Amino acid sequence: MFRFLFSLLTTVVLLTACSSGKTALNRNKFDLAVQKASKRLQQRPGLGKRGHTTAAQVLEQAFVQAYEQHQTTILKLSAPNSSEPFRWEAVYREYEQLQTLTDNARRGFAKPGSCENCAEWLAAYPASYQDRQKDTRELAAADRYEAAEQAIVYGKENRLAAKDAYLHYQKADEWVSDYRQARAKAADALPFAILRVVVEPLSETREIHPRENEELQQLILRELDRNTTPSPFVKLYPPVESAGDGFPIHQAIQMVVTGYSPFRESNSSSSTTVYSTQEYKVGEKKINDSTKVDIKEKVSGTLTTYRREITANLDLRMRAIDTKSGNVLWEEPVWESRSWNTEWQTFSGDDRALNGQSLKTASAFSPSRWQLYDSMRDELAGDVVRRLFTKYKKE
Repeated sequence: MFRFLFSLLTTVVLLTACSSGKTALNRNKFDLAVQKASKRLQQRPGLGKRGHTTAAQVLEQAFVQAYEQHQTTILKLSAPNSSEPFRWEAVYREYEQLQTLTDNARRGFAKPGSCENCAEWLAAYPASYQDRQKDTRELAAADRYEAAEQAIVYGKENRLAAKDAYLHYQKADEWVSDYRQARAKAADALPFAILRVVVEPLSETREIHPRENEELQQLILRELDRNTTPSPFVKLYPPVESAGDGFPIHQAIQMVVTGYSPFRESNSSSSTTVYSTQEYKVGEKKINDSTKVDIKEKVSGTLTTYRREITANLDLRMRAIDTKSGNVLWEEPVWESRSWNTEWQTFSGDDRALNGQSLKTASAFSPSRWQLYDSMRDELAGDVVRRLFTKYKKE
């Protein structure tokens, strides 16, 4: 009995420590400790109010430690010699955490009688950080705006600089709505940030007829016409004079059909011995001069399965060329294949070995060469555009 009570008491103490945030406090997770202690104080006190007493102590200790931790980080980031990039954004996050910390602490004694002296010591700390957050937003927007202004100087000659400028202007606008006309300046920078890629006509090939080559090209351009922007900073163009919208073309996509196997046929067969699931009478034998008994065995036969398979392949290779240097930036294959097969069976032996199973019969008609080609061609056109989107969606 004593052991049981001791075990129960230990369990209660441990649960109290965990729910009151003491474990988090001991692990220097001060914000979490305040959160847990606050939640404990919002619950019923329990036997002897031990949980509330511990939670109130944890709340004060953890709050003070967390406050000092955040303030130290803010002072470090705010120092003139700080090299942290876009430091005011980090400062803002610290003020957000301080506000959450304060709100959590105040919720802990919102219920009357939950913490008698909490309001007294917490009064020495700010209740709101809105003014500091507002000032910090201004500083963060100014940082981003300055970075954008520095980048846009090179934006007309350097696409990546224009992209940086655009992103910084947008960030400035997010921190302070339309900070120093950042929204309009971002819109002005965007055209210079776009990577412009023209998809050239399919190169001539001996693999398929020129008319088929032209049809494949038109299908690719039709797929491309549905969506020409893999990302906000990339635009794909068909091979027309207006490609680029008055801006230089940065890359060209070249494609050629490298292989076409229209109709490969293969035939195979395999035989296996099959047996009946039950035994049948196959004869008689005498066990003495006057008695005959049936001889029963499982009957068997040979089941032969024939298979006819037709396959076709259509292969294309594509690559991207830097229009300024002529260098190959990337090169990849794209392909489609089709396979059709049919099976039929023959049987020799005792039909009872089939156990009622019907023999497979061959399909009456196989697909034509043109059916296979059209299916591959249509899918290949979509494959090409999907591959382009995959290549450029992170640009």
